[in-house]
Amino acid sequence: MKRRLIWKILLIVGIAPLVFPLLFGLYRASTESATLSDWLILYSFLYWPTYLVGIILVALSAYKLNRKQK
Repeated sequence: MKRRLIWKILLIVGIAPLVFPLLFGLYRASTESATLSDWLILYSFLYWPTYLVGIILVALSAYKLNRKQK
């Protein structure tokens, strides 16, 4: 049970870098003159490794969670 909880936490941590740019971009677009697409392009250009880490964590934790159910 404890390992399953760890993989669920890692799944949430892996989803965070994929959702954060969208939410923060919406906030920045509402408070500044920049558009959402401008913010996403800038963030993606500078912080593209966070996408890789997020995708790897999501894939690994989904695999482990799915394997443990069977």
